[in-house]
Order: sequence, then C-alpha cells, then structure tokens
Amino acid sequence: MAGDLILITGVSGYIGFKTLVLALEGGFKVRAVIRKAEQAKKLESHGRVAPHTKNLQWVLIPDLSKTDSFDPHLKGGVTGILHVASPLADETDDYDRDIISPAIKTTLAVLNAAHRTPSVKRVVITSSAVTLVSFAWMFGPAPPTPDLTLFTAADINSKPTKASSAMEAYFASKTLSRIATKEFMEKEKPSFEFVNLLPTMVFGPDELATNGQELMTNSRGMVLGALMDVKMPEIIGATVHVDDVARAHIDGLKSSVPGNRDYILSSDVPEGICWEDAEKAVKRYFPEAVEKGILKLEGSMALRPWRLDTRETEEAFGWKPISFEDTVKELVEQYLGFVEAEKK
Repeated sequence: MAGDLILITGVSGYIGFKTLVLALEGGFKVRAVIRKAEQAKKLESHGRVAPHTKNLQWVLIPDLSKTDSFDPHLKGGVTGILHVASPLADETDDYDRDIISPAIKTTLAVLNAAHRTPSVKRVVITSSAVTLVSFAWMFGPAPPTPDLTLFTAADINSKPTKASSAMEAYFASKTLSRIATKEFMEKEKPSFEFVNLLPTMVFGPDELATNGQELMTNSRGMVLGALMDVKMPEIIGATVHVDDVARAHIDGLKSSVPGNRDYILSSDVPEGICWEDAEKAVKRYFPEAVEKGILKLEGSMALRPWRLDTRETEEAFGWKPISFEDTVKELVEQYLGFVEAEKK
C-alpha cells in the first residue's frame, strides 16, 4: 500500500483535501487532480502537504466529464483511484447540465479509464447516504410518527424525481451516479473492484480554513450557528467526522476491505445523533466561551430520526467512527482558536 501510486480527484474540496493529506502522510505517491492551475500553489504550501511534495504530482484536468480525460494520467502504474470530486448543490438555471449530468459523466469517465488501465486494482468513490432515501423522505413534512426503518447499504432510491432545487439535483446526481456505477460493473465486468462510500452529513474541522468566517459555511456553519443563536430548520440526525470519511477512502484501497460493495459512514448508529449532546459538550469543554457569550447556546437544531445499519462497514474497516460529541468538540476548538487569533 504505502509507496503505491494513486490518483485523487476533488483535492481542493473539504473531503478531498483531507483525503490527500492522509494519503501523503500514509506514504502514498499521489497524482492530485485539479481543474485550475492556481490551486496547486495554495494546496502544496499547506503545512500538512509541504513536507510530502516529493510524492505529489499535480494533474490539470479542466473538464473532468470528458470521456478520455483521465487516461493519460493513469499511465505509469497507478494502482488506485479515489474519486471524490462532484458538482456542488449550487443554484443554476439548468440542474441537469450543471449538476446531474457532470456527476454521472465524470464517474463514468473515471470507471472507463480504470477499465482501460490494467494496473488499477481499486476505485473508491465518494457517493452519499442521501442515495438511500428519497428527497421527500428527508425534506418533506415530518410524518405523524417517526419513521424508524433501519436503512442498510442495500437501500437505494432507484427512481429520483425531477429536481426542482439545487439540493434535490445534488441528491439525484449522487443517486444516478451510484446506479451508473453498478450498471457499469455489471455490464463491463472490469478487472478492478469498486468501493462506494455513503457518508451522512459530513462536518468537523476544516484543514483549509484560515479564519472563523470560513468555518461558517455548509455543515460546519449549521452546527456552529445553532451553538450560537441560529434556530435551524429540521434536518436529518445523522453525521460523520470528515476525518473518518477521508480515512475510509484510504482504507477502501486495501484488499482486506471487500470490494464491489457500498458502505455507509455515520457515527452514533443506529439511532443517530442527539442535539443536546452538542450543547452538553460545549458546556463541559468550553465553559468560558459560553460565559462570555461567544457560544450563546440560544440556537437550536431540530433533528429527524434516521436509523442506519453500519455493522458491515465497521466489520470491513475494523474501526468505529468518531462520535458526534467529539466531532463537535474538535470543530468548536478550531473556531475558538480563530476567534482568539483575531483578537491579537
């Protein structure tokens, strides 16, 4: 494993960068895919990347969705691909053109290139747990009584509805890409194996953030905002630490992890997380910040139960995810560090 040459997409993003860091620190030689040349300078100057630049090659691919975009960059003995890149849920006037279609085409471009490269043994793909359920199940009106179905990695929303928002298009892009992967493997029967990772809501510290404001975005901002004074709308009560998602990508390359399977990544299973645990953790570990009103604890986060079975994941990978409470603690530590630094 260590010393193997692998290719990683999405390295400028939240999950992808942490995956890049762990791969380099684990001794891999990495070809890191970027879409803009200027991204390389920022990423390689990071404190956790700079010591490993001798094992790092930058690969510039402006359009990942082109059929043959990856082929030249797999030559020379690439043994594994970590495909993390995916269009984000940004609003647009054409969801299919800008979110759904590029996601599917890029996944298929990766798979086809791997199929044409005999040295590739494993392709690990960042899918999502949102593929397990429908958009309406997650964001529609809450049922009169909680749905206590125990979802497994065998579940899939096989017929996503036409997207009416960027978030719904993102759901569809992940689901249809997962379906396309299964269909490709069944039809082409390539020599490599795939691993689909299905994380729930990913949060935790952000290796690329340089100030507190940069943490107040996406899932990190939702958690931090609720610990201050933001009353968040209801969301699904299932999360996973970004470190565990990155670690699963690296471990997914190991032959000891059964291939051609999907694995759910989520902590505090099967019942899911409890928001009160976040508030208790903040009071326990950061009483001064609460007393000073930096963390007002006047917000809230309503959580809808999402019961998940990750026994197969834990058996295959051999470790349990970091708890929700510890993930909150690490995120808040980073935020308060920025707050303190900005005072100087």
